[in-house]
Amino acid sequence: MKYFSVKLITGVTCVCALLAGSWAYAENTHTAPAPTPKTQTEPPQLPTQPASISPETLRLLEMIERKNRELKKREEELLLKEKNLEALEKKVLSDLQKIEEALARSEEMVGIRKDLIEKNVKALVKAYSNMKPVQAAALLERMDEATAIIIISRMKSRVAGKVLGVMNTRIAKNITEKIAGKKKDKN
Repeated sequence: MKYFSVKLITGVTCVCALLAGSWAYAENTHTAPAPTPKTQTEPPQLPTQPASISPETLRLLEMIERKNRELKKREEELLLKEKNLEALEKKVLSDLQKIEEALARSEEMVGIRKDLIEKNVKALVKAYSNMKPVQAAALLERMDEATAIIIISRMKSRVAGKVLGVMNTRIAKNITEKIAGKKKDKN
């Protein structure tokens, strides 16, 4: 036990020595900073009278002010023009929409008219096809050539051949060439 207490005392002594050394080191390095002498700082003194402005500086200031007024005026003009353009754009878009609607209605009407014309042409082709070739030829010879071409070109080949065979040779020749696409219409 004697051995144990000597060791314990020696260890405690070493620890105390270490702590004392650390304490001394900390005190030496942690010294308070030297007090700074208190001086009163006075606020900077501003000149009581403004420094005289040179004529060149005055001229530059006037020019800057004039330019600022001009820029402000131009900015107002541009804003006014921008508002006018926006209003004009709205009007153009509105007009364009109206035109597109009218165009759609017109196309619808044309489509209806084309359907009606097509139905009428089919009825005429059927009527002329059911006539005797001599009767059909006599009527087609007196008719507008463009209409006669439409009717004959839509007839069945056998019926169209019989009608063309009975027609005036010159008229039948012209109609045949135009149906074949060899002769251009002079109109």
